Amino acid sequence: MRNIILKLLFFTNYILIILFMSCHSHINGEVANIESIIPLLISSLMLIDITYISSCNIRESKVISLFCGLLALDSWYILLLSFDGNMIEDYIFAALSPIIWFVSIRFILMFLFQGSGYKFRKVTNMILLVTCISSLIGINMPSWAYASLFGIQFLASCLCFIFIIIYHWKRVSFVLKSECINILFSAAVITVSFTIYYLATIEVQNHISNFGIYLPALLLFISIHGIVLSKHSSYPLSTVFSRTQIALITCLSITMLETIVLITGGNYLEMFIAVNVLFAFIYICNIILGYNLKQGKSKIIRESKYNTALQQLQKEELLKTEFANFLHDDVLQDLLSVKNMMTKSHRPEIQKIIIETLDNLNIHIRKQMQDYHPVILKNLTAKENYQNLIEAVAQSFPQRNIRLSFDCPDNLFLVKPYSLLIYRLLKELLTNVYKHSDGNQVWIKLTLKNNIIKLFVNDNGTAKADCLTSADKAKHKGIASIAEQLKSIQGSMVISDNLPHGIYIQITIPMKGDIAYEYFVN
Repeated sequence: MRNIILKLLFFTNYILIILFMSCHSHINGEVANIESIIPLLISSLMLIDITYISSCNIRESKVISLFCGLLALDSWYILLLSFDGNMIEDYIFAALSPIIWFVSIRFILMFLFQGSGYKFRKVTNMILLVTCISSLIGINMPSWAYASLFGIQFLASCLCFIFIIIYHWKRVSFVLKSECINILFSAAVITVSFTIYYLATIEVQNHISNFGIYLPALLLFISIHGIVLSKHSSYPLSTVFSRTQIALITCLSITMLETIVLITGGNYLEMFIAVNVLFAFIYICNIILGYNLKQGKSKIIRESKYNTALQQLQKEELLKTEFANFLHDDVLQDLLSVKNMMTKSHRPEIQKIIIETLDNLNIHIRKQMQDYHPVILKNLTAKENYQNLIEAVAQSFPQRNIRLSFDCPDNLFLVKPYSLLIYRLLKELLTNVYKHSDGNQVWIKLTLKNNIIKLFVNDNGTAKADCLTSADKAKHKGIASIAEQLKSIQGSMVISDNLPHGIYIQITIPMKGDIAYEYFVN
């Protein structure tokens, strides 16, 4: 529902811009010149881009949604350049600069950290918000006061941004390396586009006023579209028409609309209005169709990535149902038992039963919490988190006396989802050792070199590798699940005999930035 509301807000914004264009067309009535055509074109392209990106964002990624919001603000900013505004429009134009700068910094940081938490995030967000509000208040003050407040916002935001990047350089560098080609390509496209715009509007007053405040955010323009294009079939209309059919219908519709406008003596501005009306209509059709697909109101049976994503959402709902059943069947029942025994709690034997029940409940809940979502503390290093996991698994098997050796670099850093995946793999493999191995020693080694993760787990038990490689998958679901997960991210698992005795397991996973972003978006 939240995603639908956000799309409706973008649609409302589109309608307001169309009304704004129509109002100026009615007031001015003159044929647009080249200086106003280019801003109209850029603004329209941004609005059309919003309709496509947000329609593909069925997983409700906050980064993509924020980018759409930034494009919406930019479209207003550029559109106001193409008209001689009145006092209200000039006021809006002045207010857009601090807002765009605020949203741009928030978007870049959210993109670089993949939407996850980072140290000093709350302080940074507070500084960005306070300085933005101060600049907006300054609009009602003399021009020198507004300029001073906006300058403070600009300087404070830059300093916060630089500090966060330097402090978290290891995390940021991974993203930049992964996205370097897209970022360089974006830089080239933006440079060429901005140069053309600058030369075409050089005679327009204030044609690049505060223009650079959001250009840095557009460096991630191609990266965002790379994420979206990887899910191009999630476009709702792709469940009805193929890409070729959609392109053909769109081109024919634009041609017919423009022809009608020219025949009726319309000007260039009215041609832009007609095109934007068309895409606004397509956008609302996508919103309605997407809603119907989610509600199961469509009889479309042709498979698409959109439907695949919806099936994934249904799986997540099943997981939530499973969790609710766990709370009802395991937690609630024990709590009710304790409640019923409270009337007899003065008896020593009842007190003992209550304590045992609560202790078991505590252990059970903690175990389920770890299964549903591993606790990886952000204030600890990866090695410390995995060390805590190993100790927790060992404590859950007090009857087994196994010596553990864990070799891992102190400065190891894994991005999501790899950090969570290694956590789950390590827990599953180590638990298997405690359950099924009759050895008394386990060696674990975790390395990261050239963006290749390697996890080694071997023991000194009497079992042979054949008992795992040729085992029934239905009976060894853990190993089968690991193999399935590794296959989905181009990883591998090798199971062999550990000389002189025992089992040796080597897991290899390439840590790729695009896979990390796939996880983030999905």
